[in-house]
Amino acid sequence: MGMKPFGTINELFLQSMQDYQKPDAFLVKTEGQYCGVASRDVLLKVASLSRAFSEMGVVAGDRVALLSENRLEWALTDYAILGLGAATVPLYSTLLEGDVEFILRDSGSKGIVVSTRDHLKKVLAVRSNLPELQFVVAMDAEPKGFPDVLCWKDLEGREITNGTDAVKSLEMQALRAKPVDTATIVYTSGTTGAFKGVVLTHANIASNIKACDLLFDFHPTDVSMAFLPLAHIFERMIDFYYLAQGVSIAYAESIDTLPQNLREVRPSLMAVVPRLVEKIREKVIEEVHHLPPSKQKLFAWALRTGRDWFPYSIAGRTAPLGLGLKRALADKIVYAKIRSQMGGRLRLLISGAAPLGRELAEFFFSIGIPVYEGYGLTETSPVIAVNYPGAVKLGTVGRVVPGVEVKLGEETEDAEGHTGREILVRGPNVTPGYYHQDERNGEAFAGGWFHTGDLGMLDAEGFLSITGRKKNLFKTSGGKYVSPEKLENLFQGHRYVAQLVVLGDARKFVGSLMVPNFPALEAYAREQRIDFAGREDLVKNENIHSFLQAQVDETCKHLPPHERIRQIALLPKELTIAAGELSATLKVKRPVVEERYRDLIEEMFSRRPPTAPETAAR
Repeated sequence: MGMKPFGTINELFLQSMQDYQKPDAFLVKTEGQYCGVASRDVLLKVASLSRAFSEMGVVAGDRVALLSENRLEWALTDYAILGLGAATVPLYSTLLEGDVEFILRDSGSKGIVVSTRDHLKKVLAVRSNLPELQFVVAMDAEPKGFPDVLCWKDLEGREITNGTDAVKSLEMQALRAKPVDTATIVYTSGTTGAFKGVVLTHANIASNIKACDLLFDFHPTDVSMAFLPLAHIFERMIDFYYLAQGVSIAYAESIDTLPQNLREVRPSLMAVVPRLVEKIREKVIEEVHHLPPSKQKLFAWALRTGRDWFPYSIAGRTAPLGLGLKRALADKIVYAKIRSQMGGRLRLLISGAAPLGRELAEFFFSIGIPVYEGYGLTETSPVIAVNYPGAVKLGTVGRVVPGVEVKLGEETEDAEGHTGREILVRGPNVTPGYYHQDERNGEAFAGGWFHTGDLGMLDAEGFLSITGRKKNLFKTSGGKYVSPEKLENLFQGHRYVAQLVVLGDARKFVGSLMVPNFPALEAYAREQRIDFAGREDLVKNENIHSFLQAQVDETCKHLPPHERIRQIALLPKELTIAAGELSATLKVKRPVVEERYRDLIEEMFSRRPPTAPETAAR
């Protein structure tokens, strides 16, 4: 369905509320079940909030921060801030006090809206250091005992009695915003730790939505599951896109409840990161291992059939009759059951933020849930390139989206010391710059193109591949370049490996911290009659360590000697966002992990490698 023209997110929001008067514009879990929130109620709540913020002194050009996990209140607050011509400054809910203080000070935020009592305490602990912060609003925490803290529910409900006037007032104010105005400042640290504020205008985000709408087909009958953090531009932009096409938006409660939430909501669309789809696949494979041998054989046959069939599917060709019939049978007796575990209605997933392994993509395409891999950055609002229906090439991040230009820059060294070329981007989706960081802007936009820091190549059909990261390489003490991401991606979907962090900068060999896939490893230990009381016991067991090192050796055997992982150190629990070890898109924060596990890392590198890689045949 064609999209109405809009120049700002405010126009998009108001048009959506007018055109799709749905009983379930949003779906929210209350008292144990998902309930619809009607378009009219959404509009009234946003109008009321916007009026309240205005009375608190928020004017066009101001910044208002938002510290919360995904929930309806997040979106309503965002639309209310934007409606005043102000800019939203989203903060990840896992940030520490010092990070919150830095972002609030750097952005000069006039106020902040928080969700939980814990978030409120973080802000109150640093409030006295922030003279520009004039108000604090709490969604959940009762303001009692917290002087000068306002209650979100009071602000959201205060104008409902005179809804028409509030809506008219919102419309007048919201439509004054111009495409060139700043819509948001998103602070990104990636995995390096140093925050920088990326300015994105209404026009930046609007252009990216319009470009993607030429490639995908979303409908008002679709229901989406919003799982990735709204503080990240990927989920936020795609939620704006959903709204523009009248797609209902449901919020997942958490990563732990996601499987249950998928069955409750039965969504048709979802944005994902590879680690999430990997977890879904791991769960399926693990369940199959507990089935009788006959059913395991049936599953293996169904997967083989899917692998044979899906090249025809992505090429838009009809499979040979015999293969088509086998695929239909496999779908009925195997794939449909897997899909039903995810609600049964998912028609596509869009994956970003990290490379999607080929085997993982094949698995989901085969079972009838295509995963379209894309590539982008916060600085590009975010989509630069994406695979889409009718244009898929696995192992690439797709074609560059309409209206955006990509060229490859100067040759530079890649992981093996060979040369690669940096991806440079120009287009309406590219940030005007980092918030008051002139020196950094000069470097990032040299020559009028945004320098991504990623290395890539474009093939004859216009598909972009990411071949490495300009700066994310380390050198062993033998002078050899190694790409940690390249090695880590080899283990995506490995039966016995949940997470891997590759290390070796200025070391004699490459080592890694490993979090095993514990359900599979525990099953192996029981088969081998290895006694263990818990996961701590398991990771300390020498036989288990040798077994996992052998798995690593097998996976790395095709690599040059200097790139192979020679030693591993096992961790008894997963790295998490909550512990500050992963970014919001589930990427490892190396500085945090290396500091936290310093003793274990030093012990690992004190061991002798099995062979001498630096003097091995080159």
